[in-house]
Amino acid sequence: MASAMRAAGTTQPLTVEQARAWRSLAEEPPPWMRELLADAAVRSARRAAVTRSRAIEAEHRELLLEAQVVEKLLAGRTIRGDERELIASDIAFRAMKDLVRADGDVGQLSDLDLASLRWAGVIPQNRSTWFLGRGNR
Repeated sequence: MASAMRAAGTTQPLTVEQARAWRSLAEEPPPWMRELLADAAVRSARRAAVTRSRAIEAEHRELLLEAQVVEKLLAGRTIRGDERELIASDIAFRAMKDLVRADGDVGQLSDLDLASLRWAGVIPQNRSTWFLGRGNR
């Protein structure tokens, strides 16, 4: 701020109250301050754009990984890698919840549900392989 003031030829001392008023736009800031505010806004917008871009890229990567896992589960292929195994575990957990809700009726499960349960070592007809239960009946 001091260098912007010097460059503009301002020699009056700046008070905290003035700076706050200018920053909040309660008072019209001088041209050199408007330039500083504009630069700060540009930097903030760039940071926000980078953050949004990274979030979109991360979501896209997760969607691609999930699609790969689904493809491998349906094909009965091996799933490798911590992230892929986590996704497969999540799918299997949801399928297990559906199996418990259906009380073992596999007719209510999708092909993906059945494939993910096979991957997790669950045999729907054998309740001893289930990793969830209805609790006390």
